[in-house]
Amino acid sequence: SRLESYSRVVTTTLEGITSTAQVWVDGGWTRADLALPTGLTIHTNVGEGTVWRWNNNDRSILTWNAAEGAVDVEGQRIPTYEDVLALDPASITNAGYENKNGSACVYVEVAVPELDQVERYWVSADNGLLVASETETGGTVVYSMTAEVPEVPVPASASFTLPDGTVLHQVGE
Repeated sequence: SRLESYSRVVTTTLEGITSTAQVWVDGGWTRADLALPTGLTIHTNVGEGTVWRWNNNDRSILTWNAAEGAVDVEGQRIPTYEDVLALDPASITNAGYENKNGSACVYVEVAVPELDQVERYWVSADNGLLVASETETGGTVVYSMTAEVPEVPVPASASFTLPDGTVLHQVGE
């Protein structure tokens, strides 16, 4: 089972460009602040079937139904635990248990022959969260994701608030 209240830092590297996201999850709500190398920060709140997204402290907010499109709240294509569970068993080329970044993990490797890729996932056996993933193309890792050990529960100071001051969720409620 996956934790219901936590925060953590997630780092992704896509073709040599690294981004970091601070992520807070509580009571069915998720907030992520993705810091891009350009200095732009993308803020995303997701809860009750709705996505709110804005840049830096811009008061212009994009909103859409979470079911209508991809909701990659942490940034550059970070797969979820559910994505790993949904993998086609026939595409799994290796699986087992491994230690990754100090965490006991379930390891899954998947071949994607049409893209000449191998994808690898490490899911924490303790909390069900994705600890790391990577995509290799032609023997070169082109994408990687690592997550710090989560803080449990999410700190009371976590904010699920829009830039206009609208509070979407109070921690612990």
